[in-house]
Amino acid sequence: MAVTTLFILAIGCDDRFDSRGGHPFGEGKAVEVTLCIGLADETDASALSSATGTKGNGSQALDVRLVSVSPTKAAADKPDKLYNLEIIQYNSNGAKITNMGTTSTIASTELGSKLTVTLQASDNCQLLIVARGEDAAIPSIISKSDIRNIRKDKDMLVSAIGSKINAVGFGAGISMNNMPYFLHLESVKVGTGGEIQSIDGQKLDVRLLLKRLAVRLDVAWTVSEQMISTGYELKEVRLSQVPAGYRLLSDEEDSQWGRTYPTATAEFVDLYRLKGTELTTANGKQSVWLPANVRGTSPTATSLYYRNKQNAPTASSFLEFVMDNAGKQERLYYRVYVGGPRTTDFNLYGNTDYSYVVNINNANYQTDARIQLLDRTPVVSTNLVPTANCLMMEPGTNLCFNPYKHTSGTNGWNDELVTNPSGIPVIKTEIKNVKVLWQNKDSGTSGELVMGYAVDAEDHSNLANLTNGDDIQSARIHVKVPVTNGGNALIAAYSEADKVVWSWHIWISGYVPATLGSFTSGDGTSRTHAIEVAQEGTRGGTVQVYGGVSWTATDGAFYKKVIMDRNLGVIRAGIQHNNLDAARTFGLLYQGGRKDPFYSSADGTLTQMKTIYDWDGKGIDITIPPAKPNIPYQTLIENPSIFYPPGGGKTLYADKSDAWGTNDTKTINDPCPDGWKVPTHSASDPKKSLCAGFGSSSDNTIYENAYGNSDNIMYYDGSVLTSMKTNGGVSATGTDIPGSGFLYFGGSGENDGAYTEKSAFFPGVSLREVTNGTYRTGVKNNAVFLWTSISPKEGYKQIYQIQNGLFSFQHPVEDGYGFSVRCVQDKGN
Repeated sequence: MAVTTLFILAIGCDDRFDSRGGHPFGEGKAVEVTLCIGLADETDASALSSATGTKGNGSQALDVRLVSVSPTKAAADKPDKLYNLEIIQYNSNGAKITNMGTTSTIASTELGSKLTVTLQASDNCQLLIVARGEDAAIPSIISKSDIRNIRKDKDMLVSAIGSKINAVGFGAGISMNNMPYFLHLESVKVGTGGEIQSIDGQKLDVRLLLKRLAVRLDVAWTVSEQMISTGYELKEVRLSQVPAGYRLLSDEEDSQWGRTYPTATAEFVDLYRLKGTELTTANGKQSVWLPANVRGTSPTATSLYYRNKQNAPTASSFLEFVMDNAGKQERLYYRVYVGGPRTTDFNLYGNTDYSYVVNINNANYQTDARIQLLDRTPVVSTNLVPTANCLMMEPGTNLCFNPYKHTSGTNGWNDELVTNPSGIPVIKTEIKNVKVLWQNKDSGTSGELVMGYAVDAEDHSNLANLTNGDDIQSARIHVKVPVTNGGNALIAAYSEADKVVWSWHIWISGYVPATLGSFTSGDGTSRTHAIEVAQEGTRGGTVQVYGGVSWTATDGAFYKKVIMDRNLGVIRAGIQHNNLDAARTFGLLYQGGRKDPFYSSADGTLTQMKTIYDWDGKGIDITIPPAKPNIPYQTLIENPSIFYPPGGGKTLYADKSDAWGTNDTKTINDPCPDGWKVPTHSASDPKKSLCAGFGSSSDNTIYENAYGNSDNIMYYDGSVLTSMKTNGGVSATGTDIPGSGFLYFGGSGENDGAYTEKSAFFPGVSLREVTNGTYRTGVKNNAVFLWTSISPKEGYKQIYQIQNGLFSFQHPVEDGYGFSVRCVQDKGN
């Protein structure tokens, strides 16, 4: 995007572009520079390389061809002028070095016209030149004081769906006047005589050629007569994993596939899903503009056959064609990853045209990994597990459970669904159906659905299937999950078509924690051995013990327990070194006393993305109604996907106290898996405080300014560990870097240069506000909020809090907040 096309020519001065607007600052003096600005030709993607890897093969079930763009297209694809032109100069570090003022925009100027601009002499600077379009299709850059603002600020992101850019049409006679063009010169010298030079001092008279911001993607498709005659019908064409917005300059990151942008934690969307009338009207072809999506190269994609989801880089854009055969009860998904001419190339560059021809020839999905069969078979599992509100599953596995049971209910039954007056359980509310309420994708807002596609809106039995719902003993809900990178889902049981009677969180990951076995109380060697056995028996991570008196004293609440190394719903634990895995440490958020989870920030910022999806893979929003206190608890059960803000200082529900239990008593509303629970707490007894002693080796006070006393708590800002003893606290403004948080050294001799899995990491996760359910402004990732199970007074719950130099173990807050949960072993042995 930053490559400059230069043409040698003599230039005069037709227009004056006054960029001063005030006194210049920074190095050098104000100088006048004469420029001639034009537009670069679009690039034909098929001509980027001589490779023939994407030329297609008509004998394959799926024939994909990247073809040359028609010459008639390029002739019409230019605006007639440069509209809303802006030029900004930055120093080598990205700070604006000239105050552009309010006179720095030319409404329009002819292509190739010569402009005299006032810049500042500099040995090394950056220039950003933007033609924003006739109707200002993208925001002005004038007010941005640093080039990083253009890369990151939310107001610089232009939605790809419904934008003025995407409203620009196609074909001869269509105006391109609203298409933005830009050029970023990353390293140039502005001489004192008004000349632009390369850094080595070579004088250049240049014509600056701006490049089109958008990618153009044309696709034409056919379905063979053989497919049609055997009952197959094209039901949908979709363009998926497209960046949700345009940016002039994207955040880049290093990945295993090279330098990529936007980052994997950006929001990705389906740009279109053509069904019904839209599909018919398309008549076998579709053209769209979309943001650049540069995903790098995959060496394993050695042919078109291997250009599939197993080999594609994270967040690569793809076309998907959905074929149904009603007679065979068969649905096939044909996936085509778009990008460059080499089969290893998954890049979509701005100012480039990509034209694809796709021929769907046959249904031979058995031999082509680009074609997936939807399994419509109702899932049936014999892997019976105990029933709790959270069911842990490894990718590619299945299980079943009795929905009327609950390990924390009366005599093992769910008290909301079963009546047990005389010791004989009877169904109180019969379950008649089960559905997937929501699920997430396994790579932020890209990747695969962690449960997959259901048959249709009413029939989810291929994902979650109910059998014998009228029999209290033999009733089963069967669940199957595909092989993915893991994630979370929520399934719900219905007594009627639209009435939820209970719901279960499905936590999909490779993490399988083991509980602490029996040992000799008071014998340190025996206890250490038992802890090591639990840690060795844990798959995909570890379990931990902390160093406070509640863990070390024989009568401490956690002496005979271990705790998970991650928050509930987390896919990665510990400090991570890439944005996507860092975001996977956030986990889920819970309102105090509720059993059902809500999503936290997907990228470490306050941006509310669509991170959950329905049975058909469509993004859905978390429902947040206006604040209303004292919601009946039954309403919370029946509406597990609604985040109810009670308003500041108000009570979420008042008709149930201690919804998560008291002390070591786990209830049917506890959100943790079987064998685990929300930690207990005591406002007066350090031996019942999860984190007492974290900040000091000399005492175990309930509330302490921990960072002033100890080195065993470190703050991680996304790249560097800092001692809280030295730092004395963390700025309240926090950071937007995913994965920042706090590291507690849990082992002897551990420090910021040498720490192991014994050290507990607490990622900073933006809480959801009690007032309106949105992410908290200002806190971001420099604070930790963990629920305890204890309600010191009706409607209020205790939390463990790490923030701004303070460790608070006794902090009552309203139960309507959305905080994290870290599960501790339910009962000691």
